Amino acid sequence: MARGQISVMFLGTASGGGPSVTRNCSSLICDFLGDYSLWLVDCAEGTLRQFSNQPQQGFRYQPRKVNRIFVTHMHADHIMGIVPFLRGVLGIPEAGASPSYPVNPAPPRLEIYGPAGLRTFVRQNMKMTLTNTSETYAVHELLFSTDPVTPCNPPPAAAEFDHNIGDQSVMHVSEAPGSDILPGADGFWRVVARGPARASRGCEVIVDAGPIQHRAPCLGYVFTETGPPNRRIVILGDTHDPSEIAPLCMDPPTSLLIHEATDAPIPSHIDEGRISRRDPAEVQRKAILRGHSTPAMAGTFANTINAGSLVLNHFGGRFPAPYDPKKTTDSRSMIMREIERQATEAWGTRHPPAVAATDFLRVDIPVLGSAVFSGSGHGQRVHSNANPPPSRPAPQGDVQQEGAGPIPSGSGSRPVHDDQTPSKGGTKGHTSLPSGPSTQQHQHPPQATQRPHQHVSNSAPPGPPKGSGHSGYHTNAGTQSTQQQPQQQKGPASPGRNSSTNSGPRKRQRRGGGSGGSS
Repeated sequence: MARGQISVMFLGTASGGGPSVTRNCSSLICDFLGDYSLWLVDCAEGTLRQFSNQPQQGFRYQPRKVNRIFVTHMHADHIMGIVPFLRGVLGIPEAGASPSYPVNPAPPRLEIYGPAGLRTFVRQNMKMTLTNTSETYAVHELLFSTDPVTPCNPPPAAAEFDHNIGDQSVMHVSEAPGSDILPGADGFWRVVARGPARASRGCEVIVDAGPIQHRAPCLGYVFTETGPPNRRIVILGDTHDPSEIAPLCMDPPTSLLIHEATDAPIPSHIDEGRISRRDPAEVQRKAILRGHSTPAMAGTFANTINAGSLVLNHFGGRFPAPYDPKKTTDSRSMIMREIERQATEAWGTRHPPAVAATDFLRVDIPVLGSAVFSGSGHGQRVHSNANPPPSRPAPQGDVQQEGAGPIPSGSGSRPVHDDQTPSKGGTKGHTSLPSGPSTQQHQHPPQATQRPHQHVSNSAPPGPPKGSGHSGYHTNAGTQSTQQQPQQQKGPASPGRNSSTNSGPRKRQRRGGGSGGSS
């Protein structure tokens, strides 16, 4: 890893119609910080397992390094992995230990930020599943002025422990008090969280949030370095109109925009199946009615904020990931290249091509230079002018839907740079920062108003766990990633799969293309 480089990795790129064979639902890792802790944006079901499924050779992001989760909205495909993640990361209590509310709750080991309702969702699911952890969590809600406040009340005095499942205002036994954060006069939640920047000592990465339009209340998050090189990453939740958040994205300019593209019109010269029979105007109309975007809509917003790089995600069930993203002639790859082309055309010719994400795609943003895309079979893909897709692919079947065969695991390598691993016994070159929203004076705009509950702690977050090291990665230099090649089959090829090993005509099977349902 180059000095000062920051990265994001996609753990899930499906819409609400997933998870599927090739895509998990929404979650991505933010590797931005100087202390090598990690942040997540959204936490769909299976997120914890996706950490174990990372195919990259030489390193793995570790879930234990995550100390903050930022939730964009309350749809199930963005939040159903939170409780299993808390159980996996915060540890299991000692055998035989009886749960009890602490007299003085410890500062939260993991903090979660999101819209109204998130605190009740996590609290009640933890209670109803009788899930206890050895460390604590807190939920901070980003509220509109009309949103109800969910109290963080201590339990009533009782002779014996009671999970208090029936009282939603009483905290879970592993819960620390959270904050209720109101937007400023400009409608934005500013500086809801912060952490040490990687490239410049003494500088920070601050997190702002703004509303975006969807069928449910939804947020976009803006991660900005307060010092050189002043990189800015904008990660949007589901949306059919993100224009409200545009003022947060322009000064400094956005280095990387991650924008959904749930549905897309596909022309017949790219695919001759059912997926290409839909009218483009009708595709966009239905996408908007469902609260979602097309690639062209994503490209238009990228042009509005003059984004340096654009990555598309949150794809509907019609768009399974290619077996091998480096190939360009199979129907799945051709469709994804067409999706990239539509976004790039709307973005503008002065920009590099947009990239359609697959699970485990990693985007590296160096201090200087262009973004680099790797992992999940992408190899090393530097942002540069790309050749447009061929006007017509070789004759082949309709786009194959999910569940039609094995997927070769990708490979990629990103060694840990020795000068980025802090020395044993402390974080190199950094000091502890307050946990959660802070009230200190800074050189950026004033942060959002907070209404902290009683006993809210602003003490520093705990350091890395003993024995885990200080790096955000676990190196496995001796691990090899293998790709299983499909065995030659006798007789006709399996439906929808290209095969050069079988001679003779093949009966084409029309696939329905899936419902494309999404949240």
